[in-house]
Amino acid sequence: MYSLKKCRFCEKPAIVRLEYANLRLCEEHFKQYYVNRIKRILEKHRIRGKLLVAVSGGKDSMSLLHALSQLNDIDMEITAFHIDLGIFDYSKKSREVVREFAKQIGVVLIIYDLKREIGFTVPELAQAGRRPPCAVCGIVKRWVLNKVAYENGFDFIATGHNIDDVSTIFLKALLTQDIYTIIRAQSEFSPSKMDIKLVGRIRPQYYLSEMENRLYVELNGIPVVEEQCPLSMGATIHKYRTVWDTLLKINPVSQINLVRSILKLRKGIPIEEQRLLPCKKCGYPTESKTGICAFCRLIEKAKKTLGK
Repeated sequence: MYSLKKCRFCEKPAIVRLEYANLRLCEEHFKQYYVNRIKRILEKHRIRGKLLVAVSGGKDSMSLLHALSQLNDIDMEITAFHIDLGIFDYSKKSREVVREFAKQIGVVLIIYDLKREIGFTVPELAQAGRRPPCAVCGIVKRWVLNKVAYENGFDFIATGHNIDDVSTIFLKALLTQDIYTIIRAQSEFSPSKMDIKLVGRIRPQYYLSEMENRLYVELNGIPVVEEQCPLSMGATIHKYRTVWDTLLKINPVSQINLVRSILKLRKGIPIEEQRLLPCKKCGYPTESKTGICAFCRLIEKAKKTLGK
């Protein structure tokens, strides 16, 4: 990652070479480059107003929150949002790290305690529903984020998905013939549909890598939770992710190219518009044919199974 050669833009020694861009940068210009990449995504999609930033405590979301806090020239009000998922000591540590960092950079923080608000933790929901914890966690996060953003008048939600995440999701979908994911998986921006209580999402780090996020965190002294979530260990998606170690050596732009190729192909496929209707229980959008969203089904099952 590190190099003794000079920065592309000044005489200082480069600290990193971004292979996909054939670009060597010093510390100052890397920070500038990083923040500008995020700024371009925001400007491309005309993101303005109140932005709810999902922050887990990991390097991706913490680097995103810091970078957004630097963009004083965009008419945007950011609020950090952390969900305490009740995952043992991991959640306790994450909550404290996020709280201290938000205070340090002067950003308002909302903490949503899952156990207090809905009566169950993610481990309990996973146990009751007999589903993989990561799947349950995804359902819970999406529902809670949208609910809080909508009820508090936020214009957009920002999440810390990076190119490693996105490219691996698409790679797995291609190799397992998961057509639904190929067609429906996240792009860098999803517009709001306030008539059905759906708040738009922006993913400013969509084309930034985990390595770039980690370096940004290190250079800015940003505290992060280094431990991997104990419930995610052994998840299949991690095995697919290792494939990129080989592919990126062959072609440094392979991740970006794969994602952009799929997004371009999607535009040429006649896709029936996703039919979203209000959930019969919570009122938030769902495409379920039963009319009950995945989140409400999880809660129903947990109440029956755990007797709460």
